[in-house]
Amino acid sequence: MKNQKKRIQVNLLIAIGIMTFFASSCKKKDVIAPVDPLVITYANIPAGTFIMGSPTTEIDRITDETQYQVTLTAFRMSKCEITNAQYADFLNEKGIGSNGNYAAGANPTEALIYASNTMNGGTDNWGLNYNGSKWEPVAGYENHPVIYVTWYGATEFATYAGGTLPTEAQWEYACRAGTTTPFNTGNFLTNLQANYNWTYPYNGGTNTVTTYPGKTHAVGTYPANAWGLHDMHGNVWEWCNDWYGPYPTTAQNNPAGATSGWNRVFRGGSWYHYAHQCRSAIRGYSLPKHYYYVLGFRVVLAP
Repeated sequence: MKNQKKRIQVNLLIAIGIMTFFASSCKKKDVIAPVDPLVITYANIPAGTFIMGSPTTEIDRITDETQYQVTLTAFRMSKCEITNAQYADFLNEKGIGSNGNYAAGANPTEALIYASNTMNGGTDNWGLNYNGSKWEPVAGYENHPVIYVTWYGATEFATYAGGTLPTEAQWEYACRAGTTTPFNTGNFLTNLQANYNWTYPYNGGTNTVTTYPGKTHAVGTYPANAWGLHDMHGNVWEWCNDWYGPYPTTAQNNPAGATSGWNRVFRGGSWYHYAHQCRSAIRGYSLPKHYYYVLGFRVVLAP
């Protein structure tokens, strides 16, 4: 993609040690999705009611984060972002070729993913590549979140796994895990809690390291929130099912977002973005065919 990093700044900014124990919790094969060989570990998210969006007093709040009450039924969410290895299993199981198109899918003319060695001259090669016969993760990045995946690609994988992408409401509810602060970690987000641009903390927060890694980390590197979910802040943004649109002004039960639109929502911030762009309430959006080195996804299932 031409001038990718500039597009990231325009499209995303306007739109809005390593702990082995935690990494292993996302690879543990204790819950098996209804496909083989794909294995995903899920957290049980309880039913409940919360206030979605951010208060007017929250620093760096954007106008489309207007608060409203949401009630959700219980669901299950993958504890970690979907990894390169998991996505490669899906692509190869379905026989997806080098162009990333899935002829038997819901959108056969839309690419699901792009090879990371073809993006930005190969300088951000932390994803999947096509070796002439199959897709495979870049060595050393098997357990990193998949990148350069479109909304179409995220949706097809979720269907393959027997689930869906989260609604925007499900995503924020799960991210907050009962909290009302800017982050599920409290009022601040440190370099020990998430992979983001550590040079720019939030509202006076202090980082022990201020030079950020400049790329994804393996999923589960950082502690989980209270409901067992890793990397809800930072690492990569995550596609949601919803069309982007204004929030309702009245209380809602299981809202599914706008009924139509041009852009799809993504949530959570990334390794590239400042702390305030990783808040629980932050909203991003892009055309569903777009793909970035800062954008991945996770999956939800019915309880």
